Amino acid sequence: MGVGFSEALLLVSGGGLLFSSFALIHFASCYNRHNRSLAFSSTIVTGTVFFYSAINSTNYSKSESLEIAMNSAIIGLLELLPIFLVVTTLVLFRISLLTNRSVDASS
Repeated sequence: MGVGFSEALLLVSGGGLLFSSFALIHFASCYNRHNRSLAFSSTIVTGTVFFYSAINSTNYSKSESLEIAMNSAIIGLLELLPIFLVVTTLVLFRISLLTNRSVDASS
């Protein structure tokens, strides 16, 4: 029960496409004409590279490979979500139950 190279490449490229699309939305929503950073162009280059690798990892057309890559990345994130929730719950229990600090009414 292992993950093949093409499936791993598809997951990584889907995650990169998801990140670059969120970054492009962020940069477009907080555009500042005085900002001369390379973040916008590097996000486009990163998205293009991951899009090319998604096309090469599948034998579908451009739109189908984009859809498959981003869907697999979202499904992978949703499969990891219970682990993050358990870790967050344990950390919050540790903070709230194992500390000996008193809580005042004014705080």
